[in-house]
Amino acid sequence: MNTKIPIQKVCEFCGNKFTAQKLSTRFCSNRCSSRNYKLVERQQKTSSNNEKLVDPNLGKTPLELLLNSTQEYYEVDEAATIMRISRRTLYRLIALKKIKKKKLLSRTVITKDDIKSFFAKQ
Repeated sequence: MNTKIPIQKVCEFCGNKFTAQKLSTRFCSNRCSSRNYKLVERQQKTSSNNEKLVDPNLGKTPLELLLNSTQEYYEVDEAATIMRISRRTLYRLIALKKIKKKKLLSRTVITKDDIKSFFAKQ
């Protein structure tokens, strides 16, 4: 049952009055529909980016992060994040033999105890 009864509506994007053919019509034109879609996408991106910017470990020292962790070893990226240094600096410390590394298959890992001993030396 398709009826062609004109319905007066207000566009949800621009606020102009228009005549709709269906009850489900929300926008006066395809242009308003696509602009609303882009606006919603932009808002979702910015809200997800704002959530990513909040660091739950903010204000904690590297040793506090280690003590609260249940992991026994860390990959280079994780260890560098905990130590608050770059990956490159961590690799330099490994090359200078200030931090011991272990190989787990093809991955380079650093144990929790090695990170603790590095901070104990400092």
